[in-house]
Amino acid sequence: VLLETPGRVMAELEAPRLSASRRSAIVAASVVSLAAVCAVAACATLRASSGSAIAAVTMGAEGRPMELMAERRKAPWECSWDGFACSDTRCCSKPGSRCYQKNDFWAACRPSCEPGEEMEGDEAGGKWSCKPLSEPAPPLCSWEDENCKDSGCCRRQGFTCYERDESWGRCGLSCDHARTKANDTVPWSCRALGGDVGVHLIQKSSYPAGTSLYCFTVVTPKGLVAPGVKEGYEQSLLEMMSSKKVGIFRCNATSVFEGKRVHKGDWQSVVNTDIFLHAWSQVKAKGAYKEFDWTVKADADAVFFPHRLRMHLASMGPPASTPVYLQNINFKFHFMGALEVLSSKAVDILLQSFSECSRSFGLEGGEDYFTKQCLDAAFVGHMTDFSLLDDKYTHSEGWHLFDVSPCVDQSIVAFHPYKHANSWEGCYNVSVGKTVPADYVGCNLRWTGDACYLNSTLAHLPDDPENLKGVVRPLRNKGKK
Repeated sequence: VLLETPGRVMAELEAPRLSASRRSAIVAASVVSLAAVCAVAACATLRASSGSAIAAVTMGAEGRPMELMAERRKAPWECSWDGFACSDTRCCSKPGSRCYQKNDFWAACRPSCEPGEEMEGDEAGGKWSCKPLSEPAPPLCSWEDENCKDSGCCRRQGFTCYERDESWGRCGLSCDHARTKANDTVPWSCRALGGDVGVHLIQKSSYPAGTSLYCFTVVTPKGLVAPGVKEGYEQSLLEMMSSKKVGIFRCNATSVFEGKRVHKGDWQSVVNTDIFLHAWSQVKAKGAYKEFDWTVKADADAVFFPHRLRMHLASMGPPASTPVYLQNINFKFHFMGALEVLSSKAVDILLQSFSECSRSFGLEGGEDYFTKQCLDAAFVGHMTDFSLLDDKYTHSEGWHLFDVSPCVDQSIVAFHPYKHANSWEGCYNVSVGKTVPADYVGCNLRWTGDACYLNSTLAHLPDDPENLKGVVRPLRNKGKK
């Protein structure tokens, strides 16, 4: 019934006023029917298992019901890599490898196994029974420009592998999208072969990584600036930070790389992916990141507190020697480029994946979205800490570029953006308790370069010294004019 008339079954399940008992009966009958079909056809790919959907009915290009989609395949992180135990996972991560049993106490993933022989790489020694506990691991999921017919799944989140014919398929957001990207005019079956494998959420570990930080930033001479911001502001920010040993200069090691001018994109953003790919290539060439637990890419105009990041990492407990990145803000795709935090192993994989990601995604867009998509597509896991970053670009309308009031929250690791040395330093001082927002001049009454407070009514007097940096209340309290 399920194979021949899936539309009828779905219609019955969705019918109005369907009683609970009738719905249960339909589902039960469907499972029995599916089990019978599988038994007769020896159809392993349609078996039902706990935690995965039995099947999903999809419609072809002309509205005809399609075949049932196979059970969701396991992601690489749900299986075992070669040489690691697989008695519990019963699957392997490396394409072609199988889980082989050595004896009643040990099984591991291997590309091959010779019964009765000792296996290379097995330090314990002893002969292997080589009883297979899994099927060979399938090919890795496909990039958009690859034939996904064999893998049956897609690297990129939200994409589905659609069949054109018996020999070829392509990943896309829809069948029409896949066909358009393929520049193909021949008829497609549009059978959905499988989607993405999800994302890997890393859990707190009993064996956490350390908290050493390698930090870098990218400085763009005469870069694109907002109204009221002086060209070359990044250089003056870094000179101030370096002299006071704050921001990235409080990390265990620091690098400054040179970028180039960008152009505007959508949503108050800039198209800067190729610039940061070049910066990451400099990170790779320098190689310093390998000596530290974490790599941090911080924008120059981000008021960044490395000691707070270390405390957050210690509390989160990411596992050591594991590819992981941190989602940093509760906005849109949860990853904004003002503060990007990746483990050393995650940087290794990101650098290896750039060519494939560039080919598949293109470079027209923001580097933060590109980086996140690339990390997810390369199966790098993530942890989430939405208190890592406060970014004004995510605030509601009415915020001011030089307002220091967001900086009172001492749980935040970085505040962005502060594009003048005075406002950067003002935010820093508010966040460490040296000043309070009420000390500052009103934002519509400020002098050029001043930090300010949006709700303040304080104004400068004509004879105020020029080096106040927006801090005027202490002078008023002293009765100074």
